[in-house]
Amino acid sequence: MPFSLPIVTKPAQGGSSVGIKIVKSAEDLPEALDLAFMHDDEILVEQFIKGVEVQVGILDDQPIGAIEIVSHNDFYDYDAKYVLGKAEHIFPARLTAKDYNSALEVGLAAHHALGCQGYSRVDLLVKEAGECYVLEVNTLPGMTATSLLPEIAQKGAGLSFEDLVVRIIESA
Repeated sequence: MPFSLPIVTKPAQGGSSVGIKIVKSAEDLPEALDLAFMHDDEILVEQFIKGVEVQVGILDDQPIGAIEIVSHNDFYDYDAKYVLGKAEHIFPARLTAKDYNSALEVGLAAHHALGCQGYSRVDLLVKEAGECYVLEVNTLPGMTATSLLPEIAQKGAGLSFEDLVVRIIESA
């Protein structure tokens, strides 16, 4: 195995952390691979990175804030995302000013690198040393009243859900 444990196995495509597993022992690897392959024909195997989970909101091609996710599970899995009380959202993310600005810059750079326009949500892990690792760029992030991009827009830019939707439509 090219990585040391723990590792992360996940479907190459999908959402809401479905099919993702943190593998802490070699005995758990076959089950984790089976789970990922249940959701896609291609999977990813990545080195596990311990850090603060931060999600950066991008609107009108500018970062509008970063929210910290504290999961009460091993990671921000499907259960933590959709079951009330399984995770906390902390805005602004509890990072040093330098690391917070770095997260915003990395989020915007990832948004631009993929050719995104208008809006997105960039999910990062920020290590203690301030290094930012991009987990994914959500080009169509959740847009319910309880989703993270609307929460970041409200707390970071003072935009109501309705105002956010109007801004997205106007920028299209």
